[in-house]
Amino acid sequence: MDDDDSDKDKDKPKPAPKEEPRKEEPRKHDQPERDRDRPQQDRDRQDRDRTQQQDRDRAQQQDRKDQDRDRAQQQDRDRQSQDRNRAQQDRDRQNRDHTRDQDRNQPQRDDHNHVQTQERGQRSGGQSAGRGRRIPDDRFRSSFGREHSFHVQRGGGGGEEQRFQYGGYWFEYTDAWPGDWGYDDDFYIDYVDDDYYLYNRRHPGMRILVIVVE
Repeated sequence: MDDDDSDKDKDKPKPAPKEEPRKEEPRKHDQPERDRDRPQQDRDRQDRDRTQQQDRDRAQQQDRKDQDRDRAQQQDRDRQSQDRNRAQQDRDRQNRDHTRDQDRNQPQRDDHNHVQTQERGQRSGGQSAGRGRRIPDDRFRSSFGREHSFHVQRGGGGGEEQRFQYGGYWFEYTDAWPGDWGYDDDFYIDYVDDDYYLYNRRHPGMRILVIVVE
């Protein structure tokens, strides 16, 4: 009985071997779609690159504009500084010329004032012919000269209107008081050629002779 069963098993048809699933190959109709998409992608990339390049170009142009503006502003500042320097140089030159003219004319004015002083002194009875008292050097240095200014207060010393007191001394002037001198101006007394002169700082071109009387 076992033999019969074996023969029957042999007579049964054997099952067909299982086939492996084949990989699905890309369909041919998908390839053209990808090919069509590639040019569009290339164009998009080119547009992006072009936009980025334009942005860089605009940024460079703006930088150049800023540099040009800064350069122009610096040039304007340099020109203004040069103009100010030239104007200051012109003023300095004018001041030097004015001072040189004053120095050149000073001896003439001094001689004229000295002649006037001598004439007035002679008319007043020779009062200015004498040089009056002399101030000791140490007293002169401590209270007189260009470094020491004062205001003139007339009167006193016998009621003479042409007398004033300063530094412990009474002074008398025989010249006419200049019309453009104010008594509140800053004055100083200097010793020149064995005489004392009263100077007005506001009018450095004039001076009048003064005599130490007391």
